[in-house]
Amino acid sequence: MSKLEEKSPIDKGLSKRPDESSHKSSPNASGASFLIMVQFLTKLLTFTLNQMLIRFISPTIFGISTYLEFLLSTVLFFSREGVRLSIQRTESKNGKEETLQSIVNFGWLPMIVGTPLAFAIFYWQYQTVLFQQTILNLSYYKLTMLLLAILIVLEWITEPIYAIYQYQLNFKLRSKFESLAIFNRCVATFGVIMGAKYTELFLESDGLAVLAFAVGQFSYSFTICVFYFWSFYSNFDKVSLFPSLIHGLSPYYFDPKVLVVWKSLFIQMIFKQFLTEGDKLLINYLCTVEEQGVYSVVANYGSMVARLLFQPIEEYTRLLFTRLLVLDSDDNISNAYYYLQNLSVFYWNLVTLILLAGYTNASFLLRIMLGGSVSKWETTDIFQVFPQYVAYIPLLAFNGIFEAFFSSIATSSDIKRFSYFMTFLSVVVLASLYVFIHSLKLGLSGLILSNSINMLLRIAYCAIVIKNYFARFKIMLTFTGVFNYLKSSIFVVSVFELIHYKFIFHNQTVFTTTFTQFLKSFIVCVVCAVGLLILERNRLKTPVISLTNRLLKRKHE
Repeated sequence: MSKLEEKSPIDKGLSKRPDESSHKSSPNASGASFLIMVQFLTKLLTFTLNQMLIRFISPTIFGISTYLEFLLSTVLFFSREGVRLSIQRTESKNGKEETLQSIVNFGWLPMIVGTPLAFAIFYWQYQTVLFQQTILNLSYYKLTMLLLAILIVLEWITEPIYAIYQYQLNFKLRSKFESLAIFNRCVATFGVIMGAKYTELFLESDGLAVLAFAVGQFSYSFTICVFYFWSFYSNFDKVSLFPSLIHGLSPYYFDPKVLVVWKSLFIQMIFKQFLTEGDKLLINYLCTVEEQGVYSVVANYGSMVARLLFQPIEEYTRLLFTRLLVLDSDDNISNAYYYLQNLSVFYWNLVTLILLAGYTNASFLLRIMLGGSVSKWETTDIFQVFPQYVAYIPLLAFNGIFEAFFSSIATSSDIKRFSYFMTFLSVVVLASLYVFIHSLKLGLSGLILSNSINMLLRIAYCAIVIKNYFARFKIMLTFTGVFNYLKSSIFVVSVFELIHYKFIFHNQTVFTTTFTQFLKSFIVCVVCAVGLLILERNRLKTPVISLTNRLLKRKHE
């Protein structure tokens, strides 16, 4: 390990600088904490809604709704993800208004690029057997598709304003808007479903259930659009919402430097979306609608931790690293290193608990959550697939933070090389999917296994890039050094897993089948969590959020 590891910036007394003597957090840091809290609560609300709906909706309807959600997210991801990442590279112009105007101009790229993409994607899917046999046979399908089209436009016209708040790291305002929008989505979706159930329209509940999904998504987008526009006209009277010419050495609408980054990221996003969501596209062809419904429920329950906790942290980490590493100063590099180190250790301990508790008790808890609707799912393989998906979650978590760091340090050449890697990985994933699902007939288990290979290779690639990046600043990362950080937690978890297998399940199985076994397993996992907290007590004295407040002190300097 390098000298930077001998004594952290925290120990060297960064906190004693005059501008940091106050315990008051910076607005950005407190806003980020608020963002994580709000996203946790709103996603918990969404999960609760799905928990209630699953008792009224068949696996087939879940499959159709998931299919439409996939089409919607694909259009929006392709059109705006590259813009959201690239605008963080925007440099200050002659004035604040000119900088914000440059960002607003970039915010219109999603609509420009997304319109032909949306037509192409929906036309392509319209020709498929799945679309013809499911969507077109539903009642109210025309209204459903119209609502989806309108909400996509609403998302696009809101993007220029969203881009401003993202650039300013104004998490608090964004969190308020999103929490209200998610609440409205839940109310609208549940209202349509229950309205159909207790009226004469219940006979057409399949079509109304899918329409409820569209109404809910529309309510979300409409709420976001109204609040963002209201905020913009209240706070940015000197900035035009429409694209305006930026006057520099050569007048332009889109910052040439940022545009170069966006072009590279746009290509990368195509591969990333394929590798992240491509499984959903593939099962449209290889699996029945009912099987897609099973995968939807498995992903909804299984990725709850990822959506409630990991996703907000990943998003905030990406923005933090991007702003922090614009300048390669020693303080910035060392702070970034310690942030990533602490976050990685936290993730490691958390995911080991997920594996210990989640894999063992997943199917038992799923039966409880499904309640009286268990009989609808007994003919499927949901209870066999669910523990496998839980074991896949740790890979999602680490891939998220590693790629967040990579996107923050990547140059145009780095992005280009990563695109080549993603091309290679696409071939690997396609081949593994064909072998596991088509040849070996593993079904959804093969899908999860293929996704695991995908994530492992992406984690390995980003880990190598991160290692080389820190090596440039004399911070050497070695396998021995990493193992020394983790060996204690590995030992603790191994002991408690042995207790699970030997004394709770008596060498017969690792899956909970009775409430007594569940209670014993719960006690073991709680004791294990306490043990890990004791091991990490020194690290917890300087929590990540405290370090984050210091990193964002620039706003007050």
